[in-house]
Amino acid sequence: YQEEIQELNEVARHRPRSTLVMGIQQENRQIRELQQENKELRTSLEEHQSALELIMSKYREQMFRLLMARKKDDPSIIMKLKEQHSKV
Repeated sequence: YQEEIQELNEVARHRPRSTLVMGIQQENRQIRELQQENKELRTSLEEHQSALELIMSKYREQMFRLLMARKKDDPSIIMKLKEQHSKV
């Protein structure tokens, strides 16, 4: 038992138990803060991705309409554009 206590004290660098407990509590607080920040960042990223997807969708739609207006006379180009638009 004494050998195990001595080994534990060496690992703890002979710090008192209360100091170790306070250190662990501080680390736990930091971990919780980082987890909360991570959740907020993940939410923010999802919102930005959603906004970007909406913007790109509108952009593709406008480009499709613009190209359709320019190429009314060429049916093969219109078919290619429709296929590309349906894939997107």
